[in-house]
Amino acid sequence: MSMQDIAFQAKQLSRTHHSGVLGTHSTSMPGYPFGSVVPYYLTPAGDAIIYISDIALHTRNIKANDKVSLTIFDAGEDDSQANGRVTIMGSAELANQNDVKAQYFRLFPQAKKYEQTHDFNFYVIRTERVRFIGGFGKIHWVDKVYWSVEAQDWHGAPESMINHMNEDHQDAMQLILQHKKGVNVEEPIMHSVFPEGMHCGTEKQTWFVPFEALCVSSTDVRKALVKLTNDAREALNVPKAVS
Repeated sequence: MSMQDIAFQAKQLSRTHHSGVLGTHSTSMPGYPFGSVVPYYLTPAGDAIIYISDIALHTRNIKANDKVSLTIFDAGEDDSQANGRVTIMGSAELANQNDVKAQYFRLFPQAKKYEQTHDFNFYVIRTERVRFIGGFGKIHWVDKVYWSVEAQDWHGAPESMINHMNEDHQDAMQLILQHKKGVNVEEPIMHSVFPEGMHCGTEKQTWFVPFEALCVSSTDVRKALVKLTNDAREALNVPKAVS
């Protein structure tokens, strides 16, 4: 397996989950690490976005030492040693709110209420290196040259694709969710689209649906969505709609 394939698997695992353990350097107990649980999402490039309060201890730690880690794993599985997990190491800094706010609130609509407190800010963890454990014996270091994805125009403006799917293709997303996640959502909503897959679901819950291969262009994304739809139709024995 190539390092690009390993990075692809690690990033898909990271997009499947929505909270991780943020590791910072303790200011109250110098020399000791401090762990806290935070929601996050990964940008198309693979940097982590978190939304944290200025009064939180982890934020104070970041302001004193910006070197952090974010560990992601499936807390719902019984055997944690056999399950995949990812640790992202990098430097945390204030993020440009205009670049990340809309996507963050699409994935975490409940976080909108924190805007009223005036002390919450978006931070980006600039990934330097990633530790990926895919299970027993599948242990890899992933350097950022393999983790990062070259910026494309659609990365910064996914709204057109998201709106198109929400307005014209809810039936396709319903089939995809039935096939891939075993859930029946009558009016699904797309919440995101990334090079490795998409998030869709309801206003209160979202599922990550992976693509089979990395999507570089918007055309690649369209082809991936068409394939997911056709695969779902075939698996569920649903005839293709006649236009």
